[in-house]
Parts: sequence; C-alpha cells; structure tokens
Amino acid sequence: MLVSAVSTLMVWAAIGMKTIYENYDGVFYVVVAKTWYVPDLIRGLFSFPLPLEYYPAHFPLYPLAIKLLTFSGINYLQAMVGVNLIVTSVTVLIIFQIFSKMKWGNPFWISMAWLFWWPRMWAVRSVGSPETLFVLFIVLSLYCFNLKKYWLAGIAGSLAVLTKSPGLLLLVAYGVWFIVNYIKTKKWEIRIWPVGLIGLTLLGLFYFFQTQTGNFWAYFKSGDNIHLGISPFGIFDSSQPWVGSFWLEDVIWIYLLGGLGVYRTLKKDLTWGIFGVVYFITILFVAHRDIARYSLPLVPIVLLGFGEIWERKEVKWAFCLMLIPIFFYTLNFVTHNTLNIGDWANLL
Repeated sequence: MLVSAVSTLMVWAAIGMKTIYENYDGVFYVVVAKTWYVPDLIRGLFSFPLPLEYYPAHFPLYPLAIKLLTFSGINYLQAMVGVNLIVTSVTVLIIFQIFSKMKWGNPFWISMAWLFWWPRMWAVRSVGSPETLFVLFIVLSLYCFNLKKYWLAGIAGSLAVLTKSPGLLLLVAYGVWFIVNYIKTKKWEIRIWPVGLIGLTLLGLFYFFQTQTGNFWAYFKSGDNIHLGISPFGIFDSSQPWVGSFWLEDVIWIYLLGGLGVYRTLKKDLTWGIFGVVYFITILFVAHRDIARYSLPLVPIVLLGFGEIWERKEVKWAFCLMLIPIFFYTLNFVTHNTLNIGDWANLL
C-alpha cells in the first residue's frame, strides 16, 4: 500500500495537479457525480463540447465514490483522484491476499507487477479513472466464485458492472463455467444462480438511466463509445475513427502476452482462466488505439499465468530496472493525455 501511494505521489509531484485533473476521462465522471445524468443540469453547469447523450457512457459507481468522498471536506477534483489513490492501495493489498491464500506464485512481486508492469497502469491509477475500481471488483468476484460464495461473487460482479460495462463479461464467464463444469462432472451446479444479479443490476442501471435521461437505452445512444467490431483485429484498420494510426506494434505484444498468460492461467484455475478467455476474445474485437487501457482487467489473469517467473532473480532485477523507463513513460503519457478546461468553478 505504501508503494502504491508513494509512486502515485511521485507522478503528482513531477507533473502538477492541474495536469492530473485535466486527464481524460476523470472530469466527465465529476460531471456525473454532480448531475447524475440529468441533461438540464449538465447543460446549465458545464460547457464541454460534448452531446448531453454522451455521459451515460460513464457508469455511476465511480462518480458515487467521488461524491461520498467529498463529504470529508475535499472538493470533487480532489475526491476524483483521492478515490483512485485509496482504491489502488486496497486493490493491491487484496491481490496480495488472494495470491497468498491460493498459493499462486510470489504474492509480493505479483502485487508489485500489477502496480507497474503493464505500463498504462501507473498512469491510469495516478489520475481520475474507474479502472482500478473495476479491477478490484473483478478479482473479488472471481475469488468468491472459486470459494463457492456465489452471493458474494454476484454482489462483487454487480459492483463491477456498475463501474464499467465490460463487467457483464463476468456473467458470460460464469455461464461458460456452468457448461464446462457440467461437461466435466455431468452435474449442473445450480447453486451459482446468485451471479445472475450481475445481469439484473445492469437492467436496473438502464432503468435508472430511464428515470434520469428519459431513455432506457441511453448507454447505447451515448455515441461511439463501445468500439466493438463484427470481426477481430479491427484495430489494424487505421481508418477506424478511434485508431487513426498505423504505429501499432505494441498491440501485437499485448495480444501475445495476453494470449499466453490466459492460456497458462486456464491450465491452473478454471474460473480465472475462463474469464480470461472471454475477456481476451472480446479485446480482439476492440477497434481502439488505447488497447493497453482496455486490457487492464486482464493483467491479474496474465500475472496468474506467469506467476512462476516472479521467483526468478533475473526477472526481479529486470523488473526493477524497467521501473525507470516506465516512470518516464507515465510522465509523458499523463502530461499529454489532457483536455482543455476553461472554467474550473463548477468542477470543484
């Protein structure tokens, strides 16, 4: 937890809080926290050049956490990054505990790898972002499911889907597990039915959108934000609106590491492996240049797959040395991944 906090404070000190606050998409979650999607409130308080229909693309659990933290006396922008700081520290501790109890590799080094190894993570956890909150509820749901605590798995999965829409993939993974388990045991594990809460929660969220915006399907009307194509590898079409580049060698490495990690995890743990397969296949259909961010929920799965390598001394040394370029990558990314904010008053 100390490493998580100190490394974040290092980025804040090096860049300055104004730039931290300006990073995508943090302030849009602040808009939700202050208006709860009501179009007239958004129109009256904010002047971002975005259609009012855009905001349901940002699910409400992270804004709710921001709102709750403001009751401590800090403003919304401070709460925006404060939530991420707290959640990251909690998540790294939980990952450590899960890997310790399941005896998966070296828990300390795996926890450190989660904080730093996937380079985008250091950047994402240093600004306003729901990604770490999303990962927290994914790993909790998978862990509880493995322990056959299906109600807790369903509740954690529901919180994941209230954070980001791909949380629904947990329900898909549990459905696949249900079928695979029957093939292996010739028995239907009916007791997993509480994980159906995940789907019901999403329906409840859409009903909430109906009450706030007047449109049950507001999420699907929020613009080009889903980025899923009908065929895989659409990211290599540089004419796609959210790709716009042919410098995509890094995507190959993400696919390679992700695929190998998921395959190795599938041989170690069926639940985590099936979720990894479902999520990895989905990633293949994402046509967006920021595939590194989209793949962040895969990182704990990949770390499980490669858990043994963190026992090797040369890997630990290489990881420590790589922290230097990863830090400079983080500074460069956070410095430039910003939007122009002319009026700060209503964001405070």
